[in-house]
Amino acid sequence: MLHRYLIPALALLLATLDLSAQQDAQLTHFAFNRSFLNPAASGSGNGPVFQGVYRRQWLGLDGAPESQLLSFHMPLMRQRVGLGVNLSRQTIGISRQVNAELNYAYRLPIGRGHLSAGMSASVQYFAEDYSDPRLKATQNLSFDPGVAQGLQSRYLPNFGFGVYYHSRDWYAGIGIPRLVEGEIDFGPGTESIATQRRHLYVMGGYRHELSPFLAFHPQLLVKQVEGAPMDADLYLGLELNDQFHGGINYRFGGNRDLGAGESLDLLLGFRIRQQYMLSVAYDVSVSRIRTYQNGTIEVMIGYFPGNSAPKAIDNPRFFD
Repeated sequence: MLHRYLIPALALLLATLDLSAQQDAQLTHFAFNRSFLNPAASGSGNGPVFQGVYRRQWLGLDGAPESQLLSFHMPLMRQRVGLGVNLSRQTIGISRQVNAELNYAYRLPIGRGHLSAGMSASVQYFAEDYSDPRLKATQNLSFDPGVAQGLQSRYLPNFGFGVYYHSRDWYAGIGIPRLVEGEIDFGPGTESIATQRRHLYVMGGYRHELSPFLAFHPQLLVKQVEGAPMDADLYLGLELNDQFHGGINYRFGGNRDLGAGESLDLLLGFRIRQQYMLSVAYDVSVSRIRTYQNGTIEVMIGYFPGNSAPKAIDNPRFFD
């Protein structure tokens, strides 16, 4: 019954997809923030979910990427509807990108789980600050007419789509948070210089109980952008007594020539009174950039109101 609905939806989405380099922020805690990558995952938990993520990439390297994410989603109308909001900010050198996104998902009970179709509407703000004191040149940049002056910015509206299925033990989904390939260059000419490419995210995971207190939860995220090598994250996690979690994530991709991948990541976290979660990840680069930086740190906090005591798990809170 499930394949009757899920497979045609995935095939249609792939057939219409035009898969440039990775432009969206990467998160090592992708397993905890699926609605950020797929609007159909909004409201997939048992109640409201508030999350915040701070990521500082490539410590010690000036101008390296830095990201912040705030998200909220919850189910409504007896689990039939999911609503969510994502606010994110990413900086790289003199470039800044801010995104505000509203998600809507409609969920149908199928088999032992729910199949969701979701849409998102977003507005992105792009800016480059050419007055940044970190910019260095052999002569004053104001003397070069080919270099923009001051702050250059623009707004770009967009919308996304996704499908997602989850049950007690497993989930799978595919999402495109931004379908429109808009121009993001700041030049006055008509020639296209920079374009925002569609990002395809394919995700899946399985939860296997090893004992009444211990569960194994492997998860996979595949990322594809036109013109860039395919990236993938493979997370192998353990949950102890629905209170502690830890795992190793391997990020494939990165350098085309070496083929060794991008990073090896360690995640550790715990819950407090079932309502609060703190998780920390440290990424060790395995690509050529490893000699120029000291790793990446990422911190995630979560708040789950109304969940003050342990109870039977239909959709584990660790992976809302």
